[in-house]
Amino acid sequence: MAKYRVGVFGLKMGAGWARAVHANPATELSVVYDKYYAENASIDKPFFSGSGAVIAKTEQEIYTAGLDIVIVASPDPWHVEQSVKALKAGSHVICEKPLAPTVADCKKIIAAVKATGRFFMTGQVCRYAPGFIMAKKFVDEGRIGDIAFIESEYAHDYEHAQGYRGWRKDPKIKREGFIGGGCHAMDLIRWIVGDPVEVFGFTNKKLLPDWPTADTGVAVCKFGNGVIGKVFVSVGVKRPYTMRTVICGTGGTIVCDNTRPFIEVFENKFRSHTGTQFTQVPVNIANHNVAAEVAEFISYLDRKEQSPTDVYEGTRTVAFGEAVLRSAATGKAVKFADVYSR
Repeated sequence: MAKYRVGVFGLKMGAGWARAVHANPATELSVVYDKYYAENASIDKPFFSGSGAVIAKTEQEIYTAGLDIVIVASPDPWHVEQSVKALKAGSHVICEKPLAPTVADCKKIIAAVKATGRFFMTGQVCRYAPGFIMAKKFVDEGRIGDIAFIESEYAHDYEHAQGYRGWRKDPKIKREGFIGGGCHAMDLIRWIVGDPVEVFGFTNKKLLPDWPTADTGVAVCKFGNGVIGKVFVSVGVKRPYTMRTVICGTGGTIVCDNTRPFIEVFENKFRSHTGTQFTQVPVNIANHNVAAEVAEFISYLDRKEQSPTDVYEGTRTVAFGEAVLRSAATGKAVKFADVYSR
């Protein structure tokens, strides 16, 4: 069977994707492009020059190469244009998260997916981190009973991760950290308990005062089945990166993240054996497990089926963030249905 020919946009974030494609026996890394390839010293040029892929001089070369799959790993502001053009060129598309800066932008990609009939994956990578996979498995198995409360956080100091040429703090782009980084935490929560029904958000800008948008925010959320929750996002917090997540159920609690080699589980039915101590369950650390994303997308393509993290999943996560920002701006609770409708 012929290999899927793959192209990659954005070779800093896209390096992991390119390596995953290069290593997968079902795919061939054919063409790669980065607008700043020549000048960006952080791009792994030895890998790309030795990969056998064509290093394109122009973006157009991706669209005219007759590729089966295009991976869009460029900065957020380019996701819409590159995804739409790749779809119209006949390629299936994998796009990094967040899918786009706004729901209105996401709908442009939705329209292109509908018009072309191509398959599309949003790279919601937390769904592929072993610790979070294990936590969801325990939830689905009923190990901690019915969920009562869930919280997740995205804490990542962007003062030291501004992106090439500082695009994350560019006042012309005005990237919202609650969506750009917080999409991880919001999508993880959505994956476990579903879409929020209503949110109330607060934001401030005390940690990165020279950035154009709020650096820290918190949202209190109401979900279906009586579940309540909280999302904390800070792109200026002075601490190590973390995505600590807590899931509390009627029969126990799970504490997990994507940076430790274990998750913690307390099951109330075993209290007589464990006391009030958590049990540590070992997991691998793979917080950017794009190899698993590539493998899953290929497995669905082989069956001519859409993978679960489709364009609508990406849009709903952006809508979650947009609802929080709308609430923070107005001082009022916002219903998810008022921001997202399919």
